[in-house]
This record gives sequence, C-alpha cells and structure tokens, in this order.
Amino acid sequence: MKPSPIPIDFSPVRAVTFDVGGTLLDPHPSAGHVYAEVLARHHPAPDPEIIDARFLHAFADLRSRLQPVVTETTQLAFWRELAHRSLTPECPDEIFDTVFAELWREFAHHRRWRPLPGAVALFESHAPNSIPSFNVFSNWDSRLHPVLDGLGWTPRFHHIFISSEIGFEKPDPRAFRAVEQALALPPESILHVGDGYAHDYQAARAAGWQALLVTPNPPSADPSANRINRLDELLPLLA
Repeated sequence: MKPSPIPIDFSPVRAVTFDVGGTLLDPHPSAGHVYAEVLARHHPAPDPEIIDARFLHAFADLRSRLQPVVTETTQLAFWRELAHRSLTPECPDEIFDTVFAELWREFAHHRRWRPLPGAVALFESHAPNSIPSFNVFSNWDSRLHPVLDGLGWTPRFHHIFISSEIGFEKPDPRAFRAVEQALALPPESILHVGDGYAHDYQAARAAGWQALLVTPNPPSADPSANRINRLDELLPLLA
C-alpha cells in the first residue's frame, strides 16, 4: 500500500528526531527468541512465539502507563516486570533474577538489534553535520548508547535524547520541551519520526512539532496521518 500524500511543508525543519524501537531498530531475531534462548540456558523454555505474544501484550499494557518521572531505576523496573510477565509461568522464581540480569546485558549489545528497512540507506545518504540535523529521541535507558556505538551510528546523530537521561518519556509534553530546549529550536522547526501513533505522531503534533509516521498502513484512529513506508523515503521530503 502506498503512503498517503504528505501535505505539509518540511522546509522549515532544522532538526529531525527519531524514535528507535520499531522505527530504527527491532530486536533480533525477536524479543521472544532472545528471551527463550536466555531462559534455556537455565531451564526448559517455551516456544519463542508464545513468549513474543506475552511480550507484546505486556509491553502495550505497561507502556500505556505514563510515568511522572523516568530514571534508570524506573526503566529497570519496567523491563523487569515485562520480563516477568513474558516468562511466567515457565521461569522459576529462584532463577528469575539470574535470567533477567542476562537479558538486561543481552539487549545492551548491538547484535541483538537489526536496522529496519531504509535505516542504513537513510544514514548513508545524509551527512552527519548537514541541516537538518539527525537526532535520537527515544523512550529507552542508557543501554541505547552501546547499541548505537556497536552499530557505528553514534556519529550520525547530533544529539541522543533518552528518556531515562532527560527525566521524561514520550508522550509527556515535558519530554518534548526538554528536547526543544537542548536543540535551541522552536517547535515548528523540529520533525519527529516514529512508528507509534500515540507516543510519536500524536504527541509530537500536540507539542507543536511536525510529525511523520513510519508504517505501511494508516492508523485507524487517523487515516490521513502523514506517513512513509520506509525510512529512506524521508530524504526526498527534506530536500
């Protein structure tokens, strides 16, 4: 399915911010496969697809609860609860701490993440110091730094904004204000690109930013939302 026309003018854009999970990167080969692999080192594991289904359900539920303040501690608690829901009932309580610690380390390594279609081509076609600048703006913890380093992507970004470091997460308006302040730009000069309708597209527009969804299908809540199928479709819009 072709993306809908982009009716807005991107010429005022001086900075682009990118969500990471689901926009730039996905777990490899999937969250469920990594969870099953780590659990299997200590105890028989269920089929990865079973874990994937639990993971997606728990992630949607936990992500819907906006945290008033975000820190490394709150992010650790988020992922701990997500892992517990995903691995219950197969993972015995007496080994859960060990399994979770290994999972935490696994997802800090770039080998557990794969670039999504168009991401590599986008970065190869955009000079790191050109205008608009490319930036990360993601609900994540400090493990994102070694992931981006391992992929060789860190030099591609002018700033890397991570919720656990700025203290707020999308869709909290305070997160957007913090990024604006750091970039020293008015809202209309920033374009946010992400795969989530509520956390990325809707929240960015509510903050006065320009916004673009990366998805092959229009969201049912807003069929006319500005969107592209792949990340490398962004460059012609900014030219």
